Amino acid sequence: MADRTLDTIGKKCPQPLFEVHKAMQEMITGDVVTVTADDPAFKLDIEAWCRRTGNSLEDLQKGDATYTARIRKTN
Repeated sequence: MADRTLDTIGKKCPQPLFEVHKAMQEMITGDVVTVTADDPAFKLDIEAWCRRTGNSLEDLQKGDATYTARIRKTN
């Protein structure tokens, strides 16, 4: 298994989700990507994206001006 990190700071919806989707296409089942974003819509977007795609949202933390999400590829 391999872990990846994505920094989407400064990118607005829907760009962070596009980058997560692209990263997931390059990963294998069980891999984890950690995404940092500052888009206010990111929390709702990533939760909905994970439900829709079946990938597992392992953790979602809110910082002062950022979100950090850990997503495990499950399919």
